[in-house]
Amino acid sequence: MPFPELCRDYKNHKITVIGVRIMEDEKDAFVQLIEKETTRELLMTVLKRIDRLVTYNGRSIPDTVKRHVGFDFPVIAAQLGVVLDREFPHVDLCPECWKAGLWGGQKAVEQVLGLKREPGCDRDGAWADQTWKQYEASQDRRYLNELLAYNKEDVYMLRRIEEALARRKM
Repeated sequence: MPFPELCRDYKNHKITVIGVRIMEDEKDAFVQLIEKETTRELLMTVLKRIDRLVTYNGRSIPDTVKRHVGFDFPVIAAQLGVVLDREFPHVDLCPECWKAGLWGGQKAVEQVLGLKREPGCDRDGAWADQTWKQYEASQDRRYLNELLAYNKEDVYMLRRIEEALARRKM
């Protein structure tokens, strides 16, 4: 059952790619669910192997700093019918960054922390949306590949942000 109350304009957002990094002991795997693969069943199958979820501004439960919700989980809840931060232990790095005096989106925080992205992956959500539309219109895999690389970099940078925040607390 979808949760449209978590994302009032969920009909204006289409889940195109969900990237999940799974770190178990020495294993480090990455899974991307693309367009029609972004189903509740496939997502829950992928997530059954995780201990906790880490996002940047992805939460559907209001944070304790500003009482805001994020973006990704509310859209997923509204469209796939699962509230991920109610189902799994979850850390959202955005309010953690606020507590450390770091403001802005993920890329802005990465810059302040001195984290460098892979070349070509320093784009933003507006670029991702436009690139997806170009892919849909043309079916040119080049657009999809660029988007998937960007998504992977976003996901991998979460660990680096988390580590940088931990170093700042020391």
